[in-house]
Amino acid sequence: MPFRIVQLTDCHLFTDRSLTLRGISTWPRFMAVLTDIRRRMLEIDLLVVTGDTAHDENHATYEQVKASLCQWETQLRIVPGNHDNREALRALFPQQTDGPYDRLNFETQADDWLILGLDTQIPGQVPGEIGQEQLTWLRSKLMRSMECPTILFQHHPPFSVHCPGLDQVGLQDTDRLHQLLLEFPQVRLILCGHVHQEVIASFGGSLAMTTPSVGPAFRARTEVLELDSAPPAYRIVELNSNGSWSTQVLRCPPE
Repeated sequence: MPFRIVQLTDCHLFTDRSLTLRGISTWPRFMAVLTDIRRRMLEIDLLVVTGDTAHDENHATYEQVKASLCQWETQLRIVPGNHDNREALRALFPQQTDGPYDRLNFETQADDWLILGLDTQIPGQVPGEIGQEQLTWLRSKLMRSMECPTILFQHHPPFSVHCPGLDQVGLQDTDRLHQLLLEFPQVRLILCGHVHQEVIASFGGSLAMTTPSVGPAFRARTEVLELDSAPPAYRIVELNSNGSWSTQVLRCPPE
């Protein structure tokens, strides 16, 4: 059986469930995704949330998220986005690993696969950064697992999505990450969020993808940010022991 991962991203939830983001109620979209996952999936080996979980960064919002995801508590991993509160994540979701310079990372082994979570948050800013210390951390993990096919999860995508407003607030040190990954061809896949749409690109010898948001969706390739009427989405990834993989984005109507 393949190792099954579900990725959620950009939920943008509030403690007050009546609040909206760009006129969109985010909690019904989040709950609809969870209902759809329960309906379609008999088993999940890992549930990864790639940032912007709580738009208001309130501790109480994360408590509600934790309660909503309680059935996957042992499988859950979260990396922060630009809207997240690192300290709340650290307190409520202890499955994360403390990385260099206060970063929240994770590391999981799945059969022959290595699964790593990177923290691209710059506190108080919208753009993201890996940072030299975390690049050193990543290099050490990849050096120890040269024979393991590897997948990376992070919030900010390391490539252009051809929308000026989003590219300006993307990952700021893409060149350094690109150079590092050229040394480690075992990195097969990089999965990100942040841009609220699906984009696929080649990066550093890997295939990099963004996953559409649980929260409000944005139209692709626009000069300015434009809302899309697309329903909430999540991604399924299945990793096989022979190093092959498959992935698919699923959408569901909000409740």
